[in-house]
Amino acid sequence: MKKISLICLFIIWCTITLFAQRITYTPGRTLSNITLQNVVNGKTFDFKSQTKAKGFIVVFMTPTCDHCIIYKPKILALDAKYKSLGYPVVAIGPYADYPNEYPLDAAAAMKKAAISGKYTFPYLGDSKFQTTTLFGITKTPTAVILERKPDGFLVKYIGVIDNQPDPKKTPTRKFVEEEIQKMLK
Repeated sequence: MKKISLICLFIIWCTITLFAQRITYTPGRTLSNITLQNVVNGKTFDFKSQTKAKGFIVVFMTPTCDHCIIYKPKILALDAKYKSLGYPVVAIGPYADYPNEYPLDAAAAMKKAAISGKYTFPYLGDSKFQTTTLFGITKTPTAVILERKPDGFLVKYIGVIDNQPDPKKTPTRKFVEEEIQKMLK
């Protein structure tokens, strides 16, 4: 009888674990905090402790992604425009702790890209895709806009920066800027 009970408990535990839905933060949901390591200086970056920030423009990006490379000037421009208004850019690299599998996108490559690219914002390394998965990020670059609230950070937007990846063409929609402008009113 004891064996049957243990087997039943094990089956129930496996079923719950296998089919449990992961929490994904979507616009309208609030998360308490994000804490990740800055790959450039090795220090821990805690979103909640950035008390001067009204929110953040979080950009998931990698050093070898063609679109990230194309969007780099736009990302730097977002930081230059909105940091002083309380919405700085913070970049997150999904592959930071996978140097064997993704050596060109891991922490060392991220640090090199940040220094050579003169990034004006922190470049944080995700740990085992935890933050990337929390936001349902499947491609780079993807922007997430967070607004500070008393109980954490409200997710305002998840998506592309604008509707024109071609640097020779002018975008007709600047989604990140549109959302930040609404928040500044």
